[in-house]
Amino acid sequence: MKLKLFALAALLIVLGAGLFVWEPAEPEAECAKDPSRTSGFIDKEKNCPISIESYDKIREAKSGPQWDNIGGLVLILGGVGTAIVAAVRKPKSD
Repeated sequence: MKLKLFALAALLIVLGAGLFVWEPAEPEAECAKDPSRTSGFIDKEKNCPISIESYDKIREAKSGPQWDNIGGLVLILGGVGTAIVAAVRKPKSD
């Protein structure tokens, strides 16, 4: 039973570390259809002004909660907790 708990702990820690390393792609910038209503930023690849809505999505993705990092932290803490339980738990004596 201890070996299974240590294996589970290792799996949780590896998955959590993977979420920390993984970087989700940010939303793609969309050109403004109305040249009088732009965000004030230019997409250098497309050489066009970025729409306000598109810029809001990009800004939210960069400054909002980083759910991948939060999930990674939860998995790592769960893995460490599982490892502690596996180390401290005494085997059942029947």
